[in-house]
Formats: sequence, structure tokens, C-alpha cells
Amino acid sequence: MNVKKSIFSILLISLFLLVSYDRLHQWDGVYYLYEAAFVPVSEYDNFLTAKYGHLLLMKAFISLTGTGLDALSYLDLIYALMVLSFVFVAFKLLKELLDGENDAVCAAIILMFLPLTLYLSFKTLSEVPALLLSALGILSFYLGLKEEHRYRALFFISCSGILLFFATVCRSDASIMFFSFVLALIVIYGSEFGLKKLFSSLAVVCTIFSLLLVISILLSNTDIFSYYFSDAHRSAQYYESIPARLFRTGLEGALFCLLLIPSLLGYREKRFRFALIWFISASIPVWIMSNHIETRFLYHNLIPLSILIFIGFSMVFDRMSEIVNKKTAKIGVVTVFAGILIGNVFFVEFMETELDESAYTRLFEEIDALYDDKIILIPYAFVDYSFLKFAFPDEEIFTVQNIENTEEERELMEEEYGDGYLGDTVSLEQFNETTVLYISWRSRRDYLLFKDEEYGTYNYSWVTRDPQIELTKVLEEGHIRRIRYEAYSVRIT
Repeated sequence: MNVKKSIFSILLISLFLLVSYDRLHQWDGVYYLYEAAFVPVSEYDNFLTAKYGHLLLMKAFISLTGTGLDALSYLDLIYALMVLSFVFVAFKLLKELLDGENDAVCAAIILMFLPLTLYLSFKTLSEVPALLLSALGILSFYLGLKEEHRYRALFFISCSGILLFFATVCRSDASIMFFSFVLALIVIYGSEFGLKKLFSSLAVVCTIFSLLLVISILLSNTDIFSYYFSDAHRSAQYYESIPARLFRTGLEGALFCLLLIPSLLGYREKRFRFALIWFISASIPVWIMSNHIETRFLYHNLIPLSILIFIGFSMVFDRMSEIVNKKTAKIGVVTVFAGILIGNVFFVEFMETELDESAYTRLFEEIDALYDDKIILIPYAFVDYSFLKFAFPDEEIFTVQNIENTEEERELMEEEYGDGYLGDTVSLEQFNETTVLYISWRSRRDYLLFKDEEYGTYNYSWVTRDPQIELTKVLEEGHIRRIRYEAYSVRIT
């Protein structure tokens, strides 16, 4: 790599890390932190066993980093580097699929700055290792098809099956990415590679993949697919309108999606038809399996989407080159790209987040400055309690969640969180000589499909309903259009 390419790569990576670092966290990501740090593997439920490998990977990282805000920063950086590694692997694959290195570079840059790629960076989500391992498996499979030496080809194909297994163990839907790629390959390039070679290679991958899955299920006594047939999965779903589903799907590419229109002009090209089949076949299972769409669910189709957008860019550039000279056309295309990039950074804020690390950190700094001896009560266990127990391990923090205010819910919380759960006023009275603070949050969505929709966690606890308890607001931090945290002093009357 020459000096210019090295400098260009460093600038791209720096820009990516800069625009993707927002210190916002998605609900599942912080829950994984808590479970990986504090809960034994033997106690994982169906939801967690569907991401079994991801949790084991996090446990390994946390054994090195420990807990706390600094540890969280290290973990976030590790996951951001995984996303960058995925882009690099995708670039290697794009070099094989597209006409040359310049085309692959352009498509990889588009992939790097898709809103979903930016969103996944710095987030401890199971999609991240699954994405990287799936891309490696696809690249290995493709190299195996191209390899003429029999044993080297078998090595690449076998590695593909192993990588597909690890990707699926990290997130049980990861195989969608691989099999949708193979489907597109068979339909468009089947005659070039030979159907016999394609299907025999696929059979090897499936055999290795299946054997490893069976062995892992028998050894660990866990079925990573059981979550999708459980009551927990069904209860987590809700019926979402088609416009809302389309909106979440469109966020994956945001303004880049406008370039899908000119890409249709390349319908005669094999690469267009290949990318389109890969994109559609990777997207349909998500739409069928999920009654609602979160943008991150669509991670399987990131590479084909970047190819389709690149084809649209090429069409726009070729058209501009016919009107003006190539130098002016390049300047125009770069300007358009820069405008789209700025717009896409804005669209990342529309994606699913429910915790603002910056605002929480500032709130705790203010609390520490005002109170020496204190305990913290948190009404929302899944996200806020999980995050705070990991980020502030030296603080005395308890969850007091009781959304339905039923005895059954209290028992479930006691089973899940043990001594970390306070279920009634009697359990709270032991802290009469200590400052007790109750922290909840509010947020208001006032854009597009969520005009003037306000939600929060203030009443997610028995504390706000108990007539013996008096709450007085003492602090707040953050903006309500994002997330505003509110701290209340608790007094038992």
C-alpha cells in the first residue's frame, strides 16, 4: 500500500470513528453487558441462548477489561473495530464481485457510511460479531469456489462452514446472510462456477455447520433456536404498521436509498441482478419472522445494499461525465456523497436507542458532588439498572421495577435480580438513615411517525404508587427530545 492510500485509509477510519461515536446505547446491548458480567451461563434463558456465543465472547472481554465506565469504553471500541474489520472483509469480497479495485473501494466506502453501519459501531450488540463472522464465511466460500487446487478449495469451504457456525452461535439468525448470498450466486453465476461445484461446496458447508451445531447443543445443553419458538419471543412482538416497517427499513440506507433509483438503469448487468437477489432474499426472512422491524435486524443485507447504491453512483457519474468533463463530474459526485454523509449522520439518531451514557455520567457526577452516603433506585431493570450496575460498580444501586404492580411480577424480579431487587416499602425502610434517590427518564419523539409522542419510566415502579412514599425532584440532566434523566429524593412518610 502506497503512502497516499495509507493516508486515505487513516482519514476514512478516523472519520468513521468520529461520526459513529455517540455514547448512545440500545436496550439489548446494555442488557448483554449485565448478563455477561454478573450472571452465570447456566442461568441464561431462551433470549440469551439465542446469542450464546456473543455472551461468551463478551465474558472473555470483560475478564480482561473488568467493569466500570473505562471498561465500557474499551468494550465499545472493540466492537467498533469489529465493524471496521467487517468493512475490510467486505472490501475483499467486493474486489472479487465487482470489476476492479476502484469499484470495490467506492462500494466499501458506501458500506462504511451507511446509517446502519454507523449505528452498529460502538454498540455491544450481537449483530456485530455475527456480521463479521458471516462476511468471513462468505468470503471463504467464494475463495473456495474460485480455487482450482482441490485441497485448498476444500480448506476454504470447510472454513466457511466453521465460520458460519460461529456466526450463528453469536446470533441465531446470522445464517440468513450466508444462504441469501449463495442463492444469488446460484441464480446469477451458477453456469460460471458450475452447479455441481456450487451444490457440492454448499453440501460440505451445511454438513460441517450442522455437525458443529448438534455438538454444541449436546455439550452445552442449550438450543440456540428455541427462543424463536418460545412465549418470550411471541410476547416481545407487536404488530407494526406497514409505513412504520418501511420507515425502519429505509433508515438502513437513508439518503443513500435515493441512488437505488438510477441503479435500476443497470438492470441488464449481472452484478445488479446478483445484488438485487441477495438483498431481497436477505430481507424477506426478517419481514416474515418479525412482526415489527428494528433497523438493526436488517444487517444481513448491508453488502448487497452497498453494491446497489454503488451502481446508482456509477450511473450518476457516467451521466454527469457525458454533460461535463470527468474532473468536474468527480467533484460533483464527491459533493453529493458528502451531502448524503452529513444527512445520514442525522438519520442515525432516528434508530433504536434508549440510553444516553453522556447524560447519565453527568447526572452521577452531580449526585456524587451533593451526596456522600446514598443508594440509587432504578425503575427500569432491563436497560438502566443493567447499565448502571456495570458502569458504576461501586455505587449501591437497586431496581424497584414493578410495571404491572403484581405479586407475580415481584417474584419474577426477585428471581432475576436477587438482592439487587427491592420489592416493597418494608425492604426500603432498612435505608432510613441513608439518602435514597429514585432515577427515571422521559423522552419525547416529535418527528415524522412519532409526532408529540412522550414516553418514560417514571411509573415503572411500585415506588411512585405507594401512598407512604413522597418523591421530590432534585436533579435533571439531558434533553427531553433525546433522553432526560430525573433524580428524585425518596422519603417514607
